Amino acid sequence: MADFLQKASERAALLLPLSLLAAPSSALAEEAGRFVLKEADRHSFIRLDTVTGAVSHCASKAGEWSCKTLGDDRKQLHDEIAALEKENAELKSRLSQADGKQGPQLVLPSDKDLDRVMDLFEKYFERFLAFIRQLDEKRGGSAI
Repeated sequence: MADFLQKASERAALLLPLSLLAAPSSALAEEAGRFVLKEADRHSFIRLDTVTGAVSHCASKAGEWSCKTLGDDRKQLHDEIAALEKENAELKSRLSQADGKQGPQLVLPSDKDLDRVMDLFEKYFERFLAFIRQLDEKRGGSAI
């Protein structure tokens, strides 16, 4: 890694005068410290772009250095968060509009309705007990 850094600093020293001609001084000030490098192994390192958050794997192959951006699911997560925030805002809007309106009201059953249901349950239970009695009688048992 030390060898790479030495060569990189030599290359930078050669390219620096050219870049000064091509870029305004404020752009150079913004670029200073933009990338953080971390050694991955003898011939490669990980580069973090502190402005965009992009992570790249840089390696030397046959003396040529190249960096490949690593896959990142942050964009997908940010898109999903944005979609959920939009849906949340829409639901809050609908809820605030519905606060002034009377929605469906819960209607409890009357005593007459409850009596009818209880009569049905009683009828079904009596039928069930009659069925059990018939089974017991067929098998020679005593009636319930």
